[in-house]
Amino acid sequence: MRYDLIILGNETSGLDAALAAVQLHKRVAIIAPPKSEDVISLAGLREAAMLLTGFQDRERSTDPMARRRRLTIDQLRQFAREVDAQKTAGREAQLRERGVHLIVGSARFLGPHEVEVRSVANGSQLLHGDKILLAVGMQSERPDRVPFDGETIFDSDEALSLDRIPRSMIVVGGGPVALECATCFALLGTRVAVVDAQRRLLDFCDREVCRSFRENAAENGVRFRLGRLLNAIERTSDGRAAVRLDGGKSLVAECVLFAASQRGLTDSLDLAAAGLLSDEQGRLWCNEFGQTWVKHIYGVGAVVGFPAMASLSTESGTRAVRHAFEQPVSDTLPVSRGLLTTPELAMVGATEQQLRDDLVAYEVGVARFRDTSRGQVGGSATGMLKLLFHRESLELLGVHCLGESASEWIRLGQTVMSLGSTIEAFRDENIFSSAIPECFRLAADDGLRRLEEEQATPKPTLRIWRPRSRRRRLAASST
Repeated sequence: MRYDLIILGNETSGLDAALAAVQLHKRVAIIAPPKSEDVISLAGLREAAMLLTGFQDRERSTDPMARRRRLTIDQLRQFAREVDAQKTAGREAQLRERGVHLIVGSARFLGPHEVEVRSVANGSQLLHGDKILLAVGMQSERPDRVPFDGETIFDSDEALSLDRIPRSMIVVGGGPVALECATCFALLGTRVAVVDAQRRLLDFCDREVCRSFRENAAENGVRFRLGRLLNAIERTSDGRAAVRLDGGKSLVAECVLFAASQRGLTDSLDLAAAGLLSDEQGRLWCNEFGQTWVKHIYGVGAVVGFPAMASLSTESGTRAVRHAFEQPVSDTLPVSRGLLTTPELAMVGATEQQLRDDLVAYEVGVARFRDTSRGQVGGSATGMLKLLFHRESLELLGVHCLGESASEWIRLGQTVMSLGSTIEAFRDENIFSSAIPECFRLAADDGLRRLEEEQATPKPTLRIWRPRSRRRRLAASST
C-alpha cells in the first residue's frame, strides 16, 4: 500500500506531523507499537498523582500529607490507566476523523521507501512511503555495571510498574526524564535524592528559573547531590539499595531509579536498509528541519536528542512535514520546549545567559504567581514567569515559565515572538482582552518599570583617575 507519509512511532510530535500532513491533503499512515494495558505513561502517572494527592489544593490544606498517606499504588495505577485511555481514545478519534490510517504493529525498513509491518491481527504487510518520519521515542539505557532487578534497582520504564510507593528513592541522573520521575514520586510522599555528575541542572534552561525550580523541589522533599561522580550501585544486606559516590560518600534508600541516559528506539528498525546510521545511543542526526542525510526520511522528538528530549517539544513535527512537502517554513519561528515536572517547566527563545554572551542590550521582567489574584485566592502560588526583551526596540526575546500550566502559557509568549511583537502587547487589553494570564501583564509591567527607572536615574560623571604623585605635579604646574 502506498502513502504520501508514513510515521513510525506515536510520539506527540509525530501525531502533530500527521495532522499537519492531512491539512496538506496527503495520505498518511501511523505505525504504532503494540501497548500492554498494564503499562502506564509517565504523563498519566503524574496527572493521576496531582489529582489524587490534591496537589492544586496543597497551599490551603492544613495537612498536605493526609491524602498521600491514604493513597495506594493500585488506586494510582488505575487512575493513571484511565487517564491514558481517555487521551489515547480522543487522539485516535481525532486522527481517524481526518482520514489517518492507524496500524498497530512492529515496523522495520526493507528499503529507503519500503517498510514492513508485522502484527498479530494482520500478519505481515508491505507499505511504501514517499516520505517517512521517525517519531519512535527513547527508552532507558541499562549499563552492564548497574545490577537492575526491577524492584530495588530499576530504570524509568520499570518505575511505572512498581507494586508499591517507596518511602525513599535515589534518582541517578539530572536530565528531563530523571527530574520528571523525581518530582512525580516526591508528590506521592517519597523522599527523593537526585544524584548527577553535572554541577548544574538543565543547562538549556534559564538559571534563575532553574534555581526557583530547585527551591520548589526541595520544599517538596527532593534533595540534590550535584557534581558527584557515581562509583557503584549495590544492594545492601537488608534489602535496600546503596549508591557509592566519589570521595567515599554513600547514599542509602529503599530503591534506586537509574535515569542517567536514554537510548533511541531504533535498534529494531533496521536503519541500514534505508541507508541510515544511528549513534551509540540510537539517535539520528537531523538538520534544523528534522531531515536526515536520506533526503525523504525525517526524525522528530526524542530520537533526535537535544533539544527534542524535552517532553513538550511538539513544533518539530509540523516543521518537518512542511519542509518535506516543500511548503514555506519560517527559519525564525521560535520552538518551545518543556518538562512535565511538578510544577511544569517551559521555555521559548533565548536565555539571559545567551543574551549576555551575545552582547545584546536586554531587560528582564519577572512576575511571581503568588502576586497574582489566582495565586492568592486559588492556592496555586508556586511558580514564576520571566520575560526577556530588547531595551531599545522592546522586542520579546525569551519567555521562561515555571508553574502548573507552564506548557500552555508558553504558547502565548511563542505567538507574540513569532509575530515580532513587543512586550507592550501583553499590556494591550484590546488585543488579548481577558484571555491573557495576569502574570504576563505583571511581568511586562515589571520589565518596563525597571527600564523607566534606569533611564530616569542620572548617569555618573566620568572622572579620570591618576596616581597621587601625578596629581601633585599637575597641581604644581598649574600654579
